[in-house]
Amino acid sequence: MNGLEVAVKAFLDEAKELLDDIEETLLELESNPEDQALVARAFRAMHTIKGSGAMFGYEEIARFTHDLETTYDRVREGCLSISKELLSLTFEAKDHIGLLLAAPPEGDAETRAASDEILARFRAFVAGESAGKSDTPACSLPVDACGGEPEADSPSTFWIRFKPGVGIYRTGTNPFALFDELEALGTCAVVFHGEAIPYLEDYVPDDHYGYWDILITTDKGEASLLDVFIFQEEEEYHVALVYPGSVRASDLEDLAGLVQSHAEEEPEAILRVLEDEILGRLNKRIEPCQETAVEAPAATHAPSKSSIRVDSERLDALVDMVGEMVIIQSRLAQAVQGNEVPSIFHQVSEELERLTDEMRDNALGLRMLPVGTMFNSLRRLVRDLSGSLGKDVNFITEGAETELDKTVIDQLKDPLVHILRNSMDHGIESPETRTAAGKPAQGVVRLSARHSSGNVVITIEDDGKGLDPEKIREKAVSRGLISADAELGHKETLELIFEPGFSTAEKVTDVSGRGVGMDVVRRSIEGLRGIIEISSTAGQGTRLNISLPLTLAIIDGFNVLIEDESYIVPLNTLRGFQERQVEGEVRTLETMVHMEHMIPCVSLRKLLDVPGNQPEYERVVIIEVDGRVVGLSVDQVVGRQQAVIKSLGDMSSNVQWISGTTVNGDGTISVILDIPQLVRFASDQKNVVAAREVTLH
Repeated sequence: MNGLEVAVKAFLDEAKELLDDIEETLLELESNPEDQALVARAFRAMHTIKGSGAMFGYEEIARFTHDLETTYDRVREGCLSISKELLSLTFEAKDHIGLLLAAPPEGDAETRAASDEILARFRAFVAGESAGKSDTPACSLPVDACGGEPEADSPSTFWIRFKPGVGIYRTGTNPFALFDELEALGTCAVVFHGEAIPYLEDYVPDDHYGYWDILITTDKGEASLLDVFIFQEEEEYHVALVYPGSVRASDLEDLAGLVQSHAEEEPEAILRVLEDEILGRLNKRIEPCQETAVEAPAATHAPSKSSIRVDSERLDALVDMVGEMVIIQSRLAQAVQGNEVPSIFHQVSEELERLTDEMRDNALGLRMLPVGTMFNSLRRLVRDLSGSLGKDVNFITEGAETELDKTVIDQLKDPLVHILRNSMDHGIESPETRTAAGKPAQGVVRLSARHSSGNVVITIEDDGKGLDPEKIREKAVSRGLISADAELGHKETLELIFEPGFSTAEKVTDVSGRGVGMDVVRRSIEGLRGIIEISSTAGQGTRLNISLPLTLAIIDGFNVLIEDESYIVPLNTLRGFQERQVEGEVRTLETMVHMEHMIPCVSLRKLLDVPGNQPEYERVVIIEVDGRVVGLSVDQVVGRQQAVIKSLGDMSSNVQWISGTTVNGDGTISVILDIPQLVRFASDQKNVVAAREVTLH
């Protein structure tokens, strides 16, 4: 991949991020239509996409976004107000720009026609809004956007210093394109300072040396000048008002020479020199636009904290290598433990373990993202669905800052989309139905994220009509999922919705009703080593809890043995240990006393059918998930171990009680236990009661 291809790819990645930012901003504007900071934020994102698109030859994106940007410039100047209709049009335009990113840079007949159709709707909307407002203020915008002659602002003279870093060319930025934009705004004089250019033997062709001073007279205002540098946030530049009036082109050249002679001085000193020079010529050659000068401090934009884009595959490769290092460190620790080796080896082993732990945490931290990164697209989903279904819904998100592995977030989005679609279609009633039932006309859908016991818990709940257990049972019987005389508790009945082919919809719609989805949702969540639980009250709403691990790569675990087989219990679920004497035949599920409470106890030897002789004394590992405490009986407790998770192959994907494997330091394999699944099995009331009755008798 050559340099241009790398730059184009960077542009496409940045454009997609900016589109996400535009969508987030539009959603916030819907709640706060008077917030001018949000309007400016949307405008800047559009301007960046337009400028970058033009730079890399994406002519159709630049053309389309220019008119869109013009509309929001009209909003910025108070000529147009934010409305639901304008936001809906802008959402369509944002989606269209996403399509243009995948189309040829110059566009094709179909995409250009679609662009023209959307832009025509914008012009009709803007014209209609302008006609309906006699008190609309004059705007300095093009005639085709404003519907009238522009009114020019008073001209002013500015000094700009643009001092880019040596690597500016590697980002795909062409400084001369910025100067072209400045020339389009007014009359310019440009001076280049090349004193830093090295001798030929030290010259690097890809590096940039030097900086520029620009004197410009324009009637577009300081904001327009800043907009030229809007996507140069990491470069250093100053924009300062020199004089609130116009000067001749010859004066600009003289002022530029004056700046060159004082180039080594501080910006504040240069600004004073320019102001004094202009005041000295005022009666001779300056053509003032106002009677008094307004003093304005220089706007300094220091380089912000830098960041770097990294391909996710590189991060995955880094995590894999750190995982291998964890295994090697474990081998070293086992090699020196209990052996008579010089103390230096023990010291090295301990230092390597500390560094490996830090490297593991940092490597995994690189892949951690706030779950809020996917909340915005879900907000858009709820907005669009509420409109198409004719429902009024308030979508509330909480815990957006909660971090989760990027791999988990990527795979979690589809299940959440399906759950929200079901909640909107089946759960939330129409405003009329809600009013008749004594509820507020506006329904509420809440999506929240929080940390719990080392996991992340995602909760989706609504205040809709809830699930009807009798209706679910009837549907399950009619589809042959259960027998007519089956005895099911409330929770077991609700969980029937996760069965393949199950649906309570009366008719098939564009949103749901085909009986495809909730079983896939459950499989997707369990594929992430998570669990999903449902609760519902008829007439009050439905709640789903999804518990997920922080990462799918490396975990802290505790190693236990059953006979010669090694198992890993994730450390975040571990709560303690007990011992018990074995009397009589051991059953798979029994009860035991833990801290004066009866808890379920699972014999892993029986459950996993491990061959060998039953020991007289068993160690019981106490685990807890979401407040449910369970004991797991094993033969021997070994100790803490970092486990590099190796996923099961497709042939073993349906194996119960196991979530993966790991390689031990001595080259053997340990099986990682699926603790949430074991707790769910042990906490089932029917199983626990049966076990208690057997124990008592």
